[in-house]
Amino acid sequence: MVRYWIYLLNEEVASYYRDRTEKIVGLLREHQCAKAPLKSICRKQVEFITERLSFSRLELGLKQYFAGSVGKNLERNMFILKNEIGDEALLIVQKRRLLLVTDSSSIADDICRALAQISPSFLAVGADFDDYGWLTPLMDGRKFA
Repeated sequence: MVRYWIYLLNEEVASYYRDRTEKIVGLLREHQCAKAPLKSICRKQVEFITERLSFSRLELGLKQYFAGSVGKNLERNMFILKNEIGDEALLIVQKRRLLLVTDSSSIADDICRALAQISPSFLAVGADFDDYGWLTPLMDGRKFA
């Protein structure tokens, strides 16, 4: 099973920390594991570096850039995505992060590429915080001399 937390970082923070991603992941890990009163401090730091997510902006972007079908469940604040070969994924929208859950890494890659088209400041972090990376759009293969 593929499970990723996906954060939309403030553009200024994303550009400054693009080559120092482990610092951001360390903060996110600490926030996830911290106990009070440290939890409150970490939460404020995470809120400072991340952007609030707009369900409608995500929906428009996914419908534009994801090749498969995009369904939604407003009661649970999530998208149900299916690709052409029948793989399915859930994308759960929280205030400042997304949770991507699927059994197929190929649909996860497609969703991440679509999110990268929406913003270059998305950071995906494995649910165990060991694997992480910036989401990048699919390159079209053109070579420039």
